[in-house]
Amino acid sequence: MIIKETYCWLLVPFIDQYVDMKTIQWEPSNIGGSDESIVAKAAKKMVQNEQVITNWAPALLQMSLDELLWKDSNDIQVKKLWEYLSTYCYLPRLANYSVLEDAILRGVASDEYFALAGAYSQERYVDLKYNKSVFSLNQSDLLVKINVALKQIAAEKKDEPRNSGDDMSNSGEGDSATGGGSTDTPTGSQSSTGSHTGSGSSETPQNTRFFMSAKLDNTRVNRDMNNYVQEIIQHLMAVEGSEVELTLEVNVNAPKGIPSSTVRTVSENCRTLKITNFGFED
Repeated sequence: MIIKETYCWLLVPFIDQYVDMKTIQWEPSNIGGSDESIVAKAAKKMVQNEQVITNWAPALLQMSLDELLWKDSNDIQVKKLWEYLSTYCYLPRLANYSVLEDAILRGVASDEYFALAGAYSQERYVDLKYNKSVFSLNQSDLLVKINVALKQIAAEKKDEPRNSGDDMSNSGEGDSATGGGSTDTPTGSQSSTGSHTGSGSSETPQNTRFFMSAKLDNTRVNRDMNNYVQEIIQHLMAVEGSEVELTLEVNVNAPKGIPSSTVRTVSENCRTLKITNFGFED
């Protein structure tokens, strides 16, 4: 007990990149007054003060990339990125590799942050993924700047209409040769089609609105969200003319109060993520 009371100060190194990139500073925190082990108290305190990050938003990952890590490059290898994050005090300190992996997978599933590629070969990114749900990540994969990825995707799409046009031309020639391209149709077919179309246009659309509400498991938020997107939302987004609106509502009750460092971090992150409706109350 005397040892726990004696060693009650936690010193956390950090570098303020906006002040001096070469000077290491130390942030002290008192972790005394508990029966927990020194290691457990230190870990808990660092998580509370956001000195160890257990959940990293893709927008904050992109911010670190843009400000420091790929200024002079179009991509960065996941393994190299993790090495940087584990080495330099001016970068966010993540609890483990899974935190980085989760941020990358969520970022690739969005159209706002970055793309992911398996490799770079012959002046193009191989297996380029952008705005797609990805469920596994290799440390050899590359994070790719969004503008570079979009440029390659646009260039690749230019070739598709040319190829599909040739296929359509060949298909049309085949129909003409067999008589399928003729504009003449049997009278019975015209009557049947017209009757079907008329009856279809007079029908009132059904099931024009869908809604759902689901409570997420705090320990498995990413899994639940991926399941909802894959199994429900994507099917609805594929419906012609559908307008899908997704909202996220968060309510946190902390009887002992939210630390000022957490308030500052959450507020800054909300502003970075362009969330306008947020706040703290007593």
